[in-house]
Amino acid sequence: MADTAFRELDRVRRFIYSCRTCGVCRYKITEKVPYVCPVKKASPGFENFSSRGKIMLAQALLEGALEPSAGLARAAYSCTLCGNCMTQCGATDQDTGKPLVDNTAVVEALRADLLRESPGLVDEAYHRVLANTRQYGNPWGMPRSARGKWAKGLKLKDAQKEHAEVLLFTGCTMALNPQLSQRARKAAAVLKQAGVDFAVLGNAEPCCGSVQKRTGAFELARDMMNSNIKQFNSLGCAVIVTLCAGCCNMLKTEYAKTDEKLAPKVYHLVEYLSRLVKDKKIAFTKEQHMTVAYHDPCHLGRHLGIFNPPRDILRALPGITLVERVATREHTICCGAGGGMRLFDGGALAVDMGREALQAARAAGAQAIVSACPFCETNLETAAQGFDAPFPVYDIIDLIYDAAELNG
Repeated sequence: MADTAFRELDRVRRFIYSCRTCGVCRYKITEKVPYVCPVKKASPGFENFSSRGKIMLAQALLEGALEPSAGLARAAYSCTLCGNCMTQCGATDQDTGKPLVDNTAVVEALRADLLRESPGLVDEAYHRVLANTRQYGNPWGMPRSARGKWAKGLKLKDAQKEHAEVLLFTGCTMALNPQLSQRARKAAAVLKQAGVDFAVLGNAEPCCGSVQKRTGAFELARDMMNSNIKQFNSLGCAVIVTLCAGCCNMLKTEYAKTDEKLAPKVYHLVEYLSRLVKDKKIAFTKEQHMTVAYHDPCHLGRHLGIFNPPRDILRALPGITLVERVATREHTICCGAGGGMRLFDGGALAVDMGREALQAARAAGAQAIVSACPFCETNLETAAQGFDAPFPVYDIIDLIYDAAELNG
């Protein structure tokens, strides 16, 4: 292979060579950390399924001690990119206070190099997502004309025709999945009740590029970001509110690395609504007698540090009792859907990881689990189907909508 075959790994070599392969990311157990890596826990547990193993593979590639193979590609894609290994690692940069080893950056770089130089080694499921993006503008292969169907009959502002302070960004998964799109309608109803001046893009709403970036299609994701920034900045909105944790992380962090900067400020719905709740802009009139555990989406919690807003909202809902699992907030174990794991081996491993998350919630005394990410909710709902008794999975907007007794 050419010298440039591992150019993305070369860019993150400082992380690779900063790892001391101590194994904390593989073996750490404390009162708040039952285990670190959900993939290792749900798999046979071989080294290649752990963060340390992936770092060792990346180093071997850079040093020419290993050649790309189908097995190596499986190792690269058997990761949720949750970042818990980074949280639990004791090595921090003394200047920045951040983890000395950015494991997610290394895994993404490994995927990018394999996808570019050895695409035949990467499972077809990931290629299909990228082909769908190029043809349909979204990773799920749905026609562009379906993007705005969720808003039919709501008489919402069209961001391309009418100015609004806020752009409600639904994201591909929420907008295009019929089982999830009702939650977008609920979000719009809540914003309306609160008197928020917002608009939507409908069929013109683009994909944010998160799925493509995590898959390793860096150039495709970069082109998408550049195009999207021009579109968003042309709208004149001051704020973008996202319904998806992955979209929020992408817009807040990856878009900040581009040459042209995104002008509007970005918030996830829970951030935005928590302020409205605090300011009493949303009236809750219905009690819902239920004990729930909140599942922190990795993109929203561990990666962006947004832990309190969703909990503040849940505590404000009449009749809702919030309990915490053993591993919570920055220690939360990934639901299993992150990093493309729903595509890995048909999603079987992802569902196993989701089942662990639900069992932890039940052990904490919860009657249901609540999150703020369509990927989490889809995987957790699939995992819940394997339980003997029903265990509901909610998006936080479901509970807000019901407590406000809205119709929309």
